[in-house]
Amino acid sequence: MSQPVAEEPPRPIFEDWSPQMGIADCVGGDWTPARRTACGKLPIHPGAMGIQFGQSVFEGCRAFWNGTDPARLFRIDEHYRRLVASCDRLRMPVPPEELFVEAVVNQLQDSTSWSSPFSSETLYIRPIVFGQDDHVMPIPSTRTTFVVLTAPLRLFPGKPLVLFAEREYSRAAKGGLGHAKTSANYAHQYLPTWRAKEAGCDAVLWLDAETHERIEEASTMNIFMVIGEELVTPPLQDTVLSGITRRSVITLARERHGLSVVERIITLTEVAEAVEAGALTEAFTASTALQIRPISRIVDGERKIDFPEETPWTNRLRRDLNAIQRGEADDEWGWISEVPVTTSP
Repeated sequence: MSQPVAEEPPRPIFEDWSPQMGIADCVGGDWTPARRTACGKLPIHPGAMGIQFGQSVFEGCRAFWNGTDPARLFRIDEHYRRLVASCDRLRMPVPPEELFVEAVVNQLQDSTSWSSPFSSETLYIRPIVFGQDDHVMPIPSTRTTFVVLTAPLRLFPGKPLVLFAEREYSRAAKGGLGHAKTSANYAHQYLPTWRAKEAGCDAVLWLDAETHERIEEASTMNIFMVIGEELVTPPLQDTVLSGITRRSVITLARERHGLSVVERIITLTEVAEAVEAGALTEAFTASTALQIRPISRIVDGERKIDFPEETPWTNRLRRDLNAIQRGEADDEWGWISEVPVTTSP
């Protein structure tokens, strides 16, 4: 007997940043204390490494607050470790973990971060590190700025994703920046995303740079497919970003539900054949901003690969993750850090 299809939860839409931001500076390896200031323009030379040569990295984190209990910050330690790896790849100084966490917590503690420019129970957190030195050559900057922006998320119901299989352009090549969360790692997507929108799709499905056949990830999202009795996802390598939500999905599937999770190469040809044979029963994406979203179709030129409408595993894993983040289920892996919020009088 098939399970009822759960209604998809609202997906986040970014409207504007919170009124305050956290900031710290590094000169010659020494970091200033984290401070808060009005969110707005920073004095930066147009020749700065962060602008001119893309010496800039960032993270995307998430927190939940019901308006009364402490805010619930999700897997912030994992986000810090990924920031460290990204900074190492670009030879940038990394803010100490205590400074990083303090700047994030300071934003969460202020209720106006959640209520302006509108109120939301979900807060998106964007730590950024970028080089300030201006030079005609791409050399590591000795002056670096660390900023924490936050933005309330407005939620509304969204439909399953239609992905555009990109066979001309590539997201990343071996030895490149695909595994690092850098600004340069996202600049490649503007034209392909426009092409996807023109084709009536929601986002790009990125394939490997060598053959354009092996699936790697979707636009800012990792990808999963239920094939037979297994949950299959592309393996991590230096062309795939190690998503925090991806790690959470794997843990939930394996440890809470006993589902076999296999990290292996999967091609578009295999996907089409598995759908045709009825072996591939659902597919979904995972990301911090959009959480877990089902995929309804992949458009591959003239070929369209349609997935079943019922998505029981997608629904179950999405409910599990949402419940942990909201405090409605046990946090058995210690993913949540509680942060008291000071409400304005």
